[in-house]
Amino acid sequence: MKIIAIVAGAALAFAPGVSLAQKSGAKPDFTLDPNYGEVTLETGFTPDPWTKSILAGGSVPASAAQSGCEGSVSAAPDLQLNFEAGDLDLTVRAVASEDTTLLVNTPSGQWLCDDDSGGDLNPKVLISNPQSGRYDIWLGTYNDGMVQSTLEISELGGSETSAAGAPDADLEPNFGSVRLRSGFTPDPHEKAILAGGSIPASAAKSGCEGKVSAAADYQVFFEPGDLDLTFLVEASEDTTLLINTPNGRWYCDDDSGGGVNPKVLITNPQAGRYDVWVGTYGDDMVQSTLKVSELE
Repeated sequence: MKIIAIVAGAALAFAPGVSLAQKSGAKPDFTLDPNYGEVTLETGFTPDPWTKSILAGGSVPASAAQSGCEGSVSAAPDLQLNFEAGDLDLTVRAVASEDTTLLVNTPSGQWLCDDDSGGDLNPKVLISNPQSGRYDIWLGTYNDGMVQSTLEISELGGSETSAAGAPDADLEPNFGSVRLRSGFTPDPHEKAILAGGSIPASAAKSGCEGKVSAAADYQVFFEPGDLDLTFLVEASEDTTLLINTPNGRWYCDDDSGGGVNPKVLITNPQAGRYDVWVGTYGDDMVQSTLKVSELE
């Protein structure tokens, strides 16, 4: 993944973490104490997104960290994130009334930067398959003033939603619901689903493919035992699968079920409600079969 950004700056006299000695030839320096402290987050954290008020800007060229990043940030990171990763992607985003930019140093030492990927001049960095470890984060501006901003850290894509709306687990499911207890028979439990919709699945989770309906297609109220839980879709055309679990985490898949069928395996499933959407790649609806199993 290659993310290119532009980061711009503010006057030295007002930039946190910047001294007169750093005015010339300085670089973003992750060994300095972060301006707004540090936070430790573990996958599945709540609330998601986690937010922090940050005064964006600085006087150190971001290009000193990575060629192609323009403008300025403070010498010290604005925030240090200590993250324990799971199976979800990690999104770092800033929201402000003015144009801001974002610079991130990952646990592997890679520099990532962005300008407007978050929509409305807001920067966003999506980190696929994130590593556990320390992430140092800088926020910059395009002018000489400091800009009040909100930093968002999310596994669910942050607060950004599609103009067409977003999948909504509070709506009545299109094809009803079922209650299953560990050891249920027959296994798999099957339900006919007319897959598709007009809402991008990525509005629920960044990186998800296909289009789904606003309402979930099916709800599964599940009481687990010692077995994992598998959701699988079978259809004659390419479909996708989006699931919201009882703890609010989103899972999605395209072709893991073989051929063009999607499959989501949930290890150590929680008790509660699973909202399931089946999507398609085009505007047509596709007849499909949703299978829920402990034995797949």
